[in-house]
Amino acid sequence: MKSLQLLLLCVPFLCFANTTEPTPSSIKKVTVYLEGASIERISETQILKGTTTIYFSNLSPDIDEKSIQISGLKDATIQSLSFHINYLEQKELSEEYKKLEQEIKNLNFQKNNIQGIMEGLNEELSLLRQNQRINSDATDLVLEKVKELSKYYRLRTAEIKTEIYTQQHMLDEIFEQIRKHQNELLKLDDSNKEQQGEIMLVVNSKKTQSLSLTIKYNIATAGWFPTYDIKAKNTVAPIEMSYKAHIYQQSGSDWNNVNLTLSTGDPNTNNTKPIISTHFLQYTSAGYRNNNAVKTDIYKYNPTIRTVSGTVVDENGLPISEVNVLEKGTSNEVKTNFDGKFTLQVGGGRALEFSNLGYITEQIPIYSSTISPALRFEPNPPYSFVETASEVQKNKKALGYSVSSTLSGKAAGLDITNQSGLSGTANGVVIRGTNSFSGDNNALYVIDGVPISKSKNEKNLNGNWGSTRDFDIDPDNIARVDILKGLAATSLYGSEGREGVILITTKSGNAEYLSTGNYKEQGITNTTFEIKDTYSILSNAEITVVEVDNFSLPATYQHYVAPELNENVFLTATIKNWEQFDLLAGEANIYFEDAYAGKTNISPVATTNALIISLGIDPNVIVKRKRLNNFKSKSFLGSNRIINKGYTVEIKNNKTSQITLSLEDRIPVSQNKEIKVSDIETDDANYDDESGILSWKITLEPEQSMKKQFRYQVKYPKYKHINL
Repeated sequence: MKSLQLLLLCVPFLCFANTTEPTPSSIKKVTVYLEGASIERISETQILKGTTTIYFSNLSPDIDEKSIQISGLKDATIQSLSFHINYLEQKELSEEYKKLEQEIKNLNFQKNNIQGIMEGLNEELSLLRQNQRINSDATDLVLEKVKELSKYYRLRTAEIKTEIYTQQHMLDEIFEQIRKHQNELLKLDDSNKEQQGEIMLVVNSKKTQSLSLTIKYNIATAGWFPTYDIKAKNTVAPIEMSYKAHIYQQSGSDWNNVNLTLSTGDPNTNNTKPIISTHFLQYTSAGYRNNNAVKTDIYKYNPTIRTVSGTVVDENGLPISEVNVLEKGTSNEVKTNFDGKFTLQVGGGRALEFSNLGYITEQIPIYSSTISPALRFEPNPPYSFVETASEVQKNKKALGYSVSSTLSGKAAGLDITNQSGLSGTANGVVIRGTNSFSGDNNALYVIDGVPISKSKNEKNLNGNWGSTRDFDIDPDNIARVDILKGLAATSLYGSEGREGVILITTKSGNAEYLSTGNYKEQGITNTTFEIKDTYSILSNAEITVVEVDNFSLPATYQHYVAPELNENVFLTATIKNWEQFDLLAGEANIYFEDAYAGKTNISPVATTNALIISLGIDPNVIVKRKRLNNFKSKSFLGSNRIINKGYTVEIKNNKTSQITLSLEDRIPVSQNKEIKVSDIETDDANYDDESGILSWKITLEPEQSMKKQFRYQVKYPKYKHINL
């Protein structure tokens, strides 16, 4: 009986696998996010009157099932939609995979031929040695004949050994080529090789008709990250910048000649809006530590990075030794040296964790080959404070938007509801097929990639403060409405998406064509770049580079040095009005005076009015910082210790052109009334007594030298120690 039940359960799947012919489909458009991608397939198919099963095979096994959307059904209706992974049928191999397999077969054929030749040569050599012994035993051979045979054996033996050596060399080269080809094959032969995704769609139609279907779904194993080429011919020419996207995907399906759209959005980012509530003071344990704010998420994982180096400093810019640098998710770890420097080989982890006693632990994505964080002091020992579940519930507010009329007719599968049943209350929008456990049954809205929180009294999209229940969208500004529910919604937006997610894409008036021919459009919270050319991106570990934009940036050049921290002089370019180019944080290659000058990092997410780019060290400008020793450095006065300090900074311009140098140093600032800083002499520096920063703007002619000096005195209790 159990066997019969099992057979009956398997019948639909057997029919699906054996009797339903797959409907051809192809990827035509891909939107790639900083992490993740949205795939759009098209398919031409014929459906019959009544019920028709449409079966799409050889798809990515990485598909988020709840994100699948089907359009182009005309008047046909969907009866069921399912996605599963077929472990029995091997997915279709890519052309690159087939080509590598064939090349390996050809190499193995050559290898077998060479090994056959070598076996023949070794056999001949063995026969020569045997014949030589036989002939040497013969007594009827004259001397001349023996000499002739000996010469033949010697020459032929040498020829055979030379040929064996040559063939062995060729064989070694073929083995090396086979090894390299097999390594390339492994890049394509990922863990999904024996799997393929399949979608089964059952539709009902009142007539036989042809359909042009569009199938959309999301995957996680793809993304892109920015890189830049920065070129400066001299210190009077503008900066030439090339903005490039490095795209990767390991979805299990190749993208062949697809239209690409790059989005600066990241659906994997935690988009839940924080809720601030009253902070009540109360007694705690000695180890209490207040929660740290979440830092701005500006860096994205770069899978091409294999080695990371950097210098870890404190808030004052001084190096910190013995900092643990851990590749998250692994046991791979190093410590910084006395100068705060570290180098770590990485592979597999997506972030580095920097930790040291007395400092707040920092976690930074592996976005660049150079990562140099500044750790903040930790005022109290670590303590974990967890908000109670009741407090979390108390802080969460239900939200209903008055956008029902706007969304009406924009997307199927929505129910417009009155939240309380009372007149005058706001309407809510509920996604059909979702269930609420909170009594809140309202969907989460995501406008151009940004979730609109379900809490009151926040800023609406018009920039006005007030209840978001009054929020409305101009229906003429809506380009598209998409629906997510179930796992697709909660995996991207957490508990905020448990009643479903309504994705609204708006039209933008900030669209423009770039110099590369690509099309840029700015949404409310993200920017998209439509790439003019089609691209083929294989499902492997390789990177595809796409030029997004290139432009000239007027720049002001100057040299910069902070000799207390680093006596090297850096050439910098200051750029204004950089916001218009929608730059992201990323690594940049620097070319100065037509020569490669190294790498730097672009970090445009800042509150400053100008973007400052370091173009590298200029060895032709020399700076030395020396301690003045023409006065007594230490003395005592009663119960106090007095320390006098002074420095001279020597600068020389060894270049053949005039330079402008920004020189910065500092005088310590006391935050304790028992520690006094006095007798400050700043020469002609611009001195900020709150920060203690000294700054000079210096113009130096070729071969010109200059000196700057400053002094100060520190007085503090002699039985104490300070961080001077």
